[in-house]
Amino acid sequence: MFLFFLLSTTMPSERITSRRETTLEKRADVWAWYRVGKTYSEIGRLTDLTKSTVAKVVQREKKRTGQDRFSNAPRPGRPPKLTPKGERRLLRAASKDTRATLAALSTPSKSGKQLSRTTVRKVLKKNGKARRRARRKPYISKVHKRRRVRFGKAEKRRNWRRVCWSDESNFEIGYDGRNWWITRAPGEEYLEKNLKPSFKSGRTSVGVWGCFMDTTLGPLVILPKGARMNQTRYTEEILKPHFVPFYKKMRRKYGREVVMQEDGAKYHFAPIPAAYKESHKVQRLDWPPQSPDLSPIENLWKQLKDRISARKHRIRSIQEMEIALQQEWAKIEEEVLERLMESMPNRINLMLANKGGSIKY
Repeated sequence: MFLFFLLSTTMPSERITSRRETTLEKRADVWAWYRVGKTYSEIGRLTDLTKSTVAKVVQREKKRTGQDRFSNAPRPGRPPKLTPKGERRLLRAASKDTRATLAALSTPSKSGKQLSRTTVRKVLKKNGKARRRARRKPYISKVHKRRRVRFGKAEKRRNWRRVCWSDESNFEIGYDGRNWWITRAPGEEYLEKNLKPSFKSGRTSVGVWGCFMDTTLGPLVILPKGARMNQTRYTEEILKPHFVPFYKKMRRKYGREVVMQEDGAKYHFAPIPAAYKESHKVQRLDWPPQSPDLSPIENLWKQLKDRISARKHRIRSIQEMEIALQQEWAKIEEEVLERLMESMPNRINLMLANKGGSIKY
């Protein structure tokens, strides 16, 4: 007796019975047998149901009519944790402070009730919102936004195919900025075949300058290692030997409509390069500050970096990187440049619609 008591107190409790819902077919059978005059006991034996279950089915079906009389009645389910007003309060709080964590949004001050993070997540998802990683973009002040809007309105009808796009970029040796997608099972994330390897490169990088116009690639200039760009170097190593000859070639081909685009780096507008561009009648586009998302050459750099990263053999030195850059630059197809040109009207329209704010490019 003592042993039975000990086992009964230590063993986990189990459900003695398990309630199963009577199927639609069996409910139909019960009703059919009842209609032909069978008793509850006889119907129970014919359908393998208890007498009480048969009685409940019959009494329920007597109250129902229509073709779907044997289907399950709608259940109210558990009442929602939040009222519609509480949901609206929660959504306003999430929109006001987009950086608020799920734990912070679950407090009573946000919706009027203490919620779990799972409930908050479900309410956000129901209304088309979710916690997502923030995009990295340059900071755009109110002054910058106004200048971007002014630029967009003034240049909306410009022929962007007559703009010489120019910029500088850096390519780090050993860095792979592509996203790798793999197929694996849970627990296999650290298998060698599923890893994206990184290499110590000492953060050695190669600086370049390049330009293009419409579907015509300009020169790609490898900048000297460790050289800090200034107005003299920009004039003597970029403008004189490379950009101005390319610019004049485009002017001879397309006429006076051709203009130069360059970002707001200080050495671009210093006295020496400014005087040199003026002496050669280089017309400049009044480019707004903090606007890499409007410049298609930024996307061209991304394409070039992906092509360098996709090379079968890893680049190990500056010399190898310089050779690879020139080779991949020469391989850029006209279709790539064509797509970049076609994106310009959309970039301007998106920026204006966002009142000068950042856009997806």
